Amino acid sequence: MIAIFDAEELPEPITIKGTIFNVSEQSMIEIKGHWEMHKIYGKQFFVAEFAPILPKSAVGIERYLISEIQGIGKKTASRIVKEFGENTFQVIDENPQELLQVPKFNKKQLKQLLEVWENKKEERNVLTFLHEIGSSSTQALKIYKHYGKSTIPKLQANPYQLTELHGIGFQIADQLARNLGFDENSPQRAIAGVLYMLNQLSHHGHTCYPRHALIEKTSQELRIEAGIVENAVQHLLQTSMVKTKNISLPLQDHVPTDMIAHPKLYDAEQNIADNIWRISNGQAYTEFDDTENLITGIEKKIGLTLDAMQKTAVEAALEHKILIITGGPGTGKTTIIRFILELIRRHIPEVSLAAPTGRAAKRLSDANQRPASTIHRLLGASRMGFERNREDPIDSELIIIDEVSMIDTMLMSALVEAIRSEARLILVGDVDQLPSVGPGAILQNLIFSKVIPVMRLETIFRQASDSLITVNAHNVRKGIFPEFTRPTSDELLDFYFMEESNPEKVVEKIILMATERIPKRFDFDPKTDIQILTPMHRGTTGSIHLNQQLQKAMNTSSTFLQYKDIYFKAGDKVIQQQNSYEKEVFNGDVGIISRCDPVSKLLVVQFDGNEVTYEGEEMDDLGLAYAISVHKSQGSEYPAVILPLTTHHYVMLQRNLLYTAMTRGKELVVIIGMKNAMQIAVDNASPNLRYTLLQSEFEELWRDSATRQLHGNPLIPPD
Repeated sequence: MIAIFDAEELPEPITIKGTIFNVSEQSMIEIKGHWEMHKIYGKQFFVAEFAPILPKSAVGIERYLISEIQGIGKKTASRIVKEFGENTFQVIDENPQELLQVPKFNKKQLKQLLEVWENKKEERNVLTFLHEIGSSSTQALKIYKHYGKSTIPKLQANPYQLTELHGIGFQIADQLARNLGFDENSPQRAIAGVLYMLNQLSHHGHTCYPRHALIEKTSQELRIEAGIVENAVQHLLQTSMVKTKNISLPLQDHVPTDMIAHPKLYDAEQNIADNIWRISNGQAYTEFDDTENLITGIEKKIGLTLDAMQKTAVEAALEHKILIITGGPGTGKTTIIRFILELIRRHIPEVSLAAPTGRAAKRLSDANQRPASTIHRLLGASRMGFERNREDPIDSELIIIDEVSMIDTMLMSALVEAIRSEARLILVGDVDQLPSVGPGAILQNLIFSKVIPVMRLETIFRQASDSLITVNAHNVRKGIFPEFTRPTSDELLDFYFMEESNPEKVVEKIILMATERIPKRFDFDPKTDIQILTPMHRGTTGSIHLNQQLQKAMNTSSTFLQYKDIYFKAGDKVIQQQNSYEKEVFNGDVGIISRCDPVSKLLVVQFDGNEVTYEGEEMDDLGLAYAISVHKSQGSEYPAVILPLTTHHYVMLQRNLLYTAMTRGKELVVIIGMKNAMQIAVDNASPNLRYTLLQSEFEELWRDSATRQLHGNPLIPPD
């Protein structure tokens, strides 16, 4: 709320802002917070906490009855206050029947008044309770909306229930619980702590975690006795709040290990394996005979001769129900897809092309000159979930999915669930890139389980081999330090390295390159053509600080809308950070703010020609995008990429991160930083291990050797 309030003992009204609810004109509240000076609107009071209070004067009581009690008008309120004066509320509390003495006040009005009064009283008690245990007004609103009158007894019994509310995680619930007197070794805390730790681990890509390691990690990080954590895990298993599976871990000498997983992820991985099995063994609508003549005919028609590897890939796509095609830039993945689409055009009428993000889908569409969509749109995503499923599957007989390395467990589960048993599925991706932002390692698990055919493309074709970006990306993939070519004065290359160890100077050079040098030499637009990628969010060369500095350099508009700690301006480059099915914008989509209205608190963003409006908390989904993390760039390509790389990024210096960043640039890649940092990244071929159950699920389904031989051995084994 932003409102004007009269304040006791202050001569002038004050402007307040903050989370305040269930108040109306003439309401009285007590507020706690601090003064702020707004650049446009001047002095304001930011409300951190509020509590409704009852007025004490006769005038205030009359106003309160009129504004808060439905059915009581000005005349009735005046008669009540005339009868009881400043004791009105005491009478309502202790002897409400006395109100019937008031002229023209009947039993129906009394019943109505008492119902509202009790609700208001409960609300005041709950808010007082929540503020006393340290809840902010924002948290109090969520808690009160969810639990209502039962808030106090529920939280007194187990405040860790609050973790089920969006926006109130374990840490907030833990602080409120401690204020309520709960011990750090309480069973409720241990149970919530295990679930919290599993959730945190999923943010790092794990769909499950070794039981002994989960207990140890929870015990150490949350300071809970290990025995109590063990009991909590046992309770969670008995109540089916977590699931367990004993699997052999390849990277730990194949020692059988109990893995603990959240039921949602456990079921999703099982669902993926079951559906891959179903599709692999389903009878195809269309069978292809004499594939060699079919391929030769298309080669002549389009004037293209496939090499041996490409030909094998096309044959595999015609022979098998599911095929994986993996390879780096310039190895011909796009050529194979085009060829397959041309070949099957007369045989398979319904074909769907899709990718995880809008940008990746657009690239797929442009490369093949036919429509492509996001996977979410292919599945008919809405606020209610996905419309396409086993009962109402995707109509297409052939489905081609690009950028599969980006797909997380939950999305893959929904996708394969919606594919008909008779359909064909081609999965295209680069297994050497970073894995998905969400939990899982879908492409890696599919390849390493050896349950479906895999084509790994290695040959870099002539046109691609002329690109330093392509050559150096493949060098990095193989663990070879990139080549740096010193250009002549007029020569323009597509790959540059600028050495700089001072982080502040790295930022200065990034701004100079992005705003002056590259636009001038390469005729690139600073906002739409140049993308700064960075390994980290925090630090001098992290995305947060870079965005602040780049915004100052690229957008001089004085009109802004402040939301939390971000100042949005018209013309800013922004990124969508959550899937929004209602607005049809998805995580990773980048747009430009076309309208910024600080009065109505409204933003309008252009995403590839589509206008999307944001108000209030919807702005949580937006962030500045002059600089974004390498992870956020997956599935996208940009004419030019600038990448800071210093030893300050040490924990993120991994080969697949550097490789992913370099392959985002189509025409130009500029790396600014330290050779030592690059060498560390090139040498670090051991990215963080992701624990998953998917590979084990595949191996169980394909355990029969005859079935494995028929469907499983990859055509080209992975490195």
